[in-house]
Amino acid sequence: MTDTWWRPTGQPDEPTGEGTALVVIDMQNSYFEFPELAAVRDELVGSINELIRAAHDADRPVVLVRTEHAEDGSTWTLNMREDDQGFAFPGTEQARFLDGLATGGHVEVVKTRDSAFFKTSLRAELDRLGASRLLVCGVSTHSCVAQTAIDGFAENLHVAVARGAVSSDNSPLSEALLEFLHDQMRQPLLDQTQSLELLRTGHWPD
Repeated sequence: MTDTWWRPTGQPDEPTGEGTALVVIDMQNSYFEFPELAAVRDELVGSINELIRAAHDADRPVVLVRTEHAEDGSTWTLNMREDDQGFAFPGTEQARFLDGLATGGHVEVVKTRDSAFFKTSLRAELDRLGASRLLVCGVSTHSCVAQTAIDGFAENLHVAVARGAVSSDNSPLSEALLEFLHDQMRQPLLDQTQSLELLRTGHWPD
């Protein structure tokens, strides 16, 4: 499912304060311990790096979001506490961004829940950057990507999902949530070509 709303290529048409930011979610070693994600790791890193380069070339901000939990359990979710198992502790290999991901010179936001907005600096960083339009990518589609998109809607931000640069270990749930974002929140689902065009031109769906 993709949207075919592109207008002719030209100069960016973003009003002041309505710039587009690329938000890259949870491209960390811990998430790629799932076999389904490990299988698409290199392809996904390549797609996201292509988006990062396009954002840089167009002078658009890139926000790298990663999950990190305290070892003492103070930031753990309910199911983590029930299982008595945390992950992505500070300074560990799990918490590190994937090798090969273009990580230099970006804004970084650390989260402890699926949503990149929950008790983080993301909204403040977006306001500082003058960005009220987000193109989100990364993992996992059915959890952190979808919840960030949902909370972006609640924040009155325009959100599009780079469908060519997201992945998940639960395909049926991912498809259902993408359909929800598209149908109920009117958030565009973009293939890689459309995502690159958005970053290069700033053209947004009417």
